[in-house]
Amino acid sequence: MLAAGQGDRSAFADLVERRHHAILRFVYRFLPRVDRDAAEDLAQDVFLSAWKSAPSYRPQALVMTWLLRIARNTCLNYQRARRLRRTESLDDGRPEDPPAGQVQRTPLEAADAAATRSERIRAALACLPHQQRAAVVLKYFHDLSYAEIADVLETSVSGVESVLFRARRSLRTLLEDVPLDS
Repeated sequence: MLAAGQGDRSAFADLVERRHHAILRFVYRFLPRVDRDAAEDLAQDVFLSAWKSAPSYRPQALVMTWLLRIARNTCLNYQRARRLRRTESLDDGRPEDPPAGQVQRTPLEAADAAATRSERIRAALACLPHQQRAAVVLKYFHDLSYAEIADVLETSVSGVESVLFRARRSLRTLLEDVPLDS
């Protein structure tokens, strides 16, 4: 990142190549109602912001922590901009999961149930306040430590613990009827 800050495009290209997938996953998980193309665009915006900010980068935090902070801010700005033109889908959605005791008969049925479950989890994440959602995504999808999450969210480790506690409690309530197996 220091080399990129001095204008080394190949160093920055290497950073983008190594971190693009992680940033894309964060954006996609943080914004549950975003499609894959919009998530790609937002990930590109993250790296564009990182390139512009590279000269001011100071190695006080891990590069990935710094990138995730930029990603979080990019996602929040995207949400603010979309609030003014929010719409609801008229689609009925996917079929519900089969009853808990029913055995999946085909791989296609299992894949459909997994997709439905995944969609319900994304919807539950969308119900969380952005700080809780970011903490859950960083902890459970990016496997960051509490200290790293605190850096990204600009809070203390005890603040992260509190936010994650509240998020898990809310998710438990929202996902009570979501089966864990398929």
